[in-house]
Amino acid sequence: MSNDELEIEPSELDEMTHRELGLIYDDSTRTTLFTKGIQWRTVGSTLIIFIAMVGLAKFVSSAADFVRILKVAIILSSMGAIFMLVIFQFWKHAEGQKIRAVERQYSSLFRGIRMKKSRLEANIHRYLLLTFMILVLLAGAFVAITAIDKIS
Repeated sequence: MSNDELEIEPSELDEMTHRELGLIYDDSTRTTLFTKGIQWRTVGSTLIIFIAMVGLAKFVSSAADFVRILKVAIILSSMGAIFMLVIFQFWKHAEGQKIRAVERQYSSLFRGIRMKKSRLEANIHRYLLLTFMILVLLAGAFVAITAIDKIS
């Protein structure tokens, strides 16, 4: 028997329990995709807010007090968006724990297929993306504040 051919150990679950776990698994995967989408929409919408604030400085007023308010608003928006990204990351982590709990109850074939991407590799990808999102927000805030400074 080669390394690719595993001896398949079936799940010991009854059909009803297997179905219930399948529902939990499906729900957790959908929730994970939902939170990933919200994270990217948070980044995109925050960058749009930055553009709007630069537009306010250019087309509404470049008075010192107004510019100061816009800069504070950019900083607060960045902080809020980063906070949301981290909260959604924790949510994804909780869903991942549920998926792993379900996975342990399934057959060896299911577990073997799920292990094609190691947990370490998945975590590295997950946190690289989170870091990238945060850096994009910080860069956007820096560019917006710099643009407002040049306008005023």
